[in-house]
Amino acid sequence: MTIDSDILTLCNGCGLCESVCSGVKMKCHEDGFYLPQAECVSNDDVQFIRSVCPGMNVVSRKGGNHSIWGDVESVCNAWASDAEIRHCSSSGGVTTALAIYLLESGKVDAVLHVGTDDTCDYRSNHLCISRSREDVLKRNASRYAPALVLNQIKEILDSDVSRYAFIGKPCDIAGMQNFVSAFPQYKGRIVCYLAIFCAGIPSFNATAQAIATLGYDAPVTSVRYRGDGWPGYFTVTYSDGTTRRMSYNDSWGMILGKQLAFRCKICPDSIGLLADIASGDAWNTRNGYPDFTEDEGRNFCFVRTPKGEQLMREAIQAGYIDVEQLDISKVEQMQRYQYSRRKEAGWRIAAACFLSGFKVHFRGTGWLRNAMTINALRGLRIMMGSAKRYIRRKRHLQAVK
Repeated sequence: MTIDSDILTLCNGCGLCESVCSGVKMKCHEDGFYLPQAECVSNDDVQFIRSVCPGMNVVSRKGGNHSIWGDVESVCNAWASDAEIRHCSSSGGVTTALAIYLLESGKVDAVLHVGTDDTCDYRSNHLCISRSREDVLKRNASRYAPALVLNQIKEILDSDVSRYAFIGKPCDIAGMQNFVSAFPQYKGRIVCYLAIFCAGIPSFNATAQAIATLGYDAPVTSVRYRGDGWPGYFTVTYSDGTTRRMSYNDSWGMILGKQLAFRCKICPDSIGLLADIASGDAWNTRNGYPDFTEDEGRNFCFVRTPKGEQLMREAIQAGYIDVEQLDISKVEQMQRYQYSRRKEAGWRIAAACFLSGFKVHFRGTGWLRNAMTINALRGLRIMMGSAKRYIRRKRHLQAVK
C-alpha cells in the first residue's frame, strides 16, 4: 500500500518516517515542502509511521501547571553573556550559549541541531552534529524553511555512543521523543531537549520569493534569515560577494509568514511544551504590541523541568548566560501571536481530528481546555476555516500523487 493522504496532509516534513521505514524517501513537493514518498509499504509500516509521526502525535507526559504556557518551573529574560554569541544569534543567544556550555562542561559529547552543508544551496537544511563552540556558532541562526531533521536519526545514533543535546522546533522535539519511545535502546542518548518557539514553517518557495524581491541577478551562495542584530535582517549573499537584505518585518511579515505548512495551522505546541527549556523572543513592546526595532537581543525562557532548572542555574553560575526577572504575565504582550494561537488551536485541531478519522493524537497539550476560553461562535468559524483548508490540502495531494 502507499502512504495515506491523511499522513501527507498532516506531515510537517521532519523525515522521521524515512528513518524508521526503509521504503520511504522524503522529496520536496512542488509547493516547497518535504513530503514522504513510497511506492509500496506494508500496512504494518503505515501503522508504525502513524504511531511515531509528530504531525499526528504530540504527547506531553507533564501535568501542565499553567493554562496557556504549560509546565513552567521558572521564567526569566535571558541572553548570552558572550557579546559575539548574543549579536550573531537570532535573538539573545540563550540556546546557543546553553549548547556551548553543555559541550564545554562535558555534560554532552555533541549537539544535534539544524544547519546547512557547504554546497551553497540554501535549501540544504538538515540535522547536523556539532562537537565544538565553532560548530555550534556556524549553525546557530534560525532557518525559516523546511528541514530534514530526523530522516537520518537512527543512522546517527547507531554510528557511535555519544550523549547528545537536541535543539529543535517543538514538533522536532515531539518527533524525537516519539522515536525514543518506539526505540527505547536510545533513551539515554539524548541528555536534554532545548526548544525554540515556532510561528510555523515557511515553504522553500517563500524563500525564493524573498530572494527575488531583492532584485539582484546572481547565483546565491548563502541565506541568513535572522541574526547579526535583533531581530536582524534577512540577508542574501551572492557569488560575486554582493549582499542584499530586508528587515525582519518585511521578510517574515510580508513573505515568509504567509506561506506556512498546513500542519503549522493546527499546531498544538508551538511553545516547546515537551522541552527542558524553551526560549522565544522577549520582544520590546510599544502600545501593547511587539516592537521590531533593532536592539540588543533578548530571550525569555520557560524552564520546564527540574533538569532544565539545574542546567540554567549551572550555565548562569559558569558565566554563559545573564538573566533578569520576568513576570510570566508579561509574556502575553511579548508574544501576542503565540498567546492567541494557543487559545484558538483547539478549534483547528478538532476539525483535523474529525476529518482524519480521529488519527490525530495531541494529548496533554491543553488544546481542549484552552479552546473553551474563547467565544464559541468565533471558535466555530475558526474550525470551519480549518476544515476547508484540510479538505483542500488533502484533495490537492491526492490529485498530484
